[in-house]
Amino acid sequence: MSAVVIRTRLAFIGGLTFFLVVLSALLWGLWLLVIWMTAANQVPVNSLMIQGEQHYLSREEVRQSVLALPEVGNFFTLEVDRVQQQLQSLPWVYQASVRKQWPDILRLYIVEQPVAAQWNQDAMVNTHGEIFRTRHEDPELVSLSGPDEESNRVLEEYRSAQKLLQPRGYRIERVHLTPRRSWELTLSDGVTLLLGREDLGARLQRFIDVYPGIAEQERVAYLDLRYDTGLAVGWKQDEETDNDKKRGTKSDRRA
Repeated sequence: MSAVVIRTRLAFIGGLTFFLVVLSALLWGLWLLVIWMTAANQVPVNSLMIQGEQHYLSREEVRQSVLALPEVGNFFTLEVDRVQQQLQSLPWVYQASVRKQWPDILRLYIVEQPVAAQWNQDAMVNTHGEIFRTRHEDPELVSLSGPDEESNRVLEEYRSAQKLLQPRGYRIERVHLTPRRSWELTLSDGVTLLLGREDLGARLQRFIDVYPGIAEQERVAYLDLRYDTGLAVGWKQDEETDNDKKRGTKSDRRA
């Protein structure tokens, strides 16, 4: 074998060895970097950027919800889907999107529940007819109630009734769907409309046509519109008459 061939092979072997050494060093360094990056609390999330309009949800509530996750101690291993699920478990959060930004920032975009009304005694309903479990007292919000599975239907009936009554100056305070699926509607002046199960639009129109002609409207307690034609009026009990009856009853007992 000639000296030239031997030198060529030695050069090739030397070059290959150098390449393998460099490659091994790079892989080892990369492995150490991965270990460092995935070690707990090496690179924690240090900043939360919260975007979106919040009227009912506080930024501190969002912050505490994220910090409650043990994974938040490591920016690299933190999964954005896990943060998103955590945020969407908050009652007032309708949607949430999460994005990580190098080196240690978590960007959150929050879409708050588009609240439409109060629901029963312990919840709210959004504009899509979906119930979410929280309470917020707001006199401007209508109170809706009924079976939970009918929340969307109750909201739609409220909207339909509002279109009829609001232009005439009537404000709806409460809409209730009974367990027997009968409708009751209460106006802001305290008058309750008993509407039954069917023909709600026609019965509301009858109320609009007849009610202005009823004398002493301040004494009306309810209007029963569950008739094919006409309506029945329930009157508030007169306070003086009620007191007289009570005094009379006491007098009779003394006698």
